[in-house]
Amino acid sequence: MEATIKSIGLDKVLTQMTGKNRYDTVRENLCMTCNGYATEFKNEKSKKEYGISGMCQDCQDSVFG
Repeated sequence: MEATIKSIGLDKVLTQMTGKNRYDTVRENLCMTCNGYATEFKNEKSKKEYGISGMCQDCQDSVFG
């Protein structure tokens, strides 16, 4: 999967906060939050959110309810 394009400044902040490059993490099907695999999603909306936030389904459920 490919991560969505964000501003360079925002990506730098995310990398500094997490120690991970969002583009690389999403490309490797990993979660930015828990470091687990992100390969199964409930629906297309959740899969699209993964491209935006890099969060697996479990982390999305935790954050968004």
